[in-house]
Amino acid sequence: MDRQFLEFWGNYLLSVARGQKQLEDVSRWINGGFSGVEELTAMFKKYYGLEEQSQDGPESSAAWERAAADFKKSFGDYFSIMGWVSKDEYQILEEENQALKQKIEAQEQTISRLRDLIKNPGIDPNKSLEVLQDLINKQSTEFQKLVKKFSEPDQ
Repeated sequence: MDRQFLEFWGNYLLSVARGQKQLEDVSRWINGGFSGVEELTAMFKKYYGLEEQSQDGPESSAAWERAAADFKKSFGDYFSIMGWVSKDEYQILEEENQALKQKIEAQEQTISRLRDLIKNPGIDPNKSLEVLQDLINKQSTEFQKLVKKFSEPDQ
């Protein structure tokens, strides 16, 4: 993190103790392109060395853009170190979490159905084999009777 950010942020955190309103202001200030809250803009210009530059020149615009980009990066790094995530990152993780919960629910239902099938099979394979063997035996007996009947001389 750069020195200017730390100076800026250190002084800002000291002033935060004066009220919650300033937290709302910094959020509005960053989202508004570093404008709209004159106190923060003045402090930003001071710590990033932008007070002396004229507002009209392209150098001033480029310096402002560089300082704003550096500030945003340092701001993100600072909160990342503290374990905080942005609202956008949180929303992405929340959506992934919901999708995974739905997937888990579907998998639990499938597992439950499969367990029920294992506990209560519709057809017992051993019983089916016995029924098939009985059918084969009956058909064989009936076939032998039919062949015997055809082989007997007519009476």
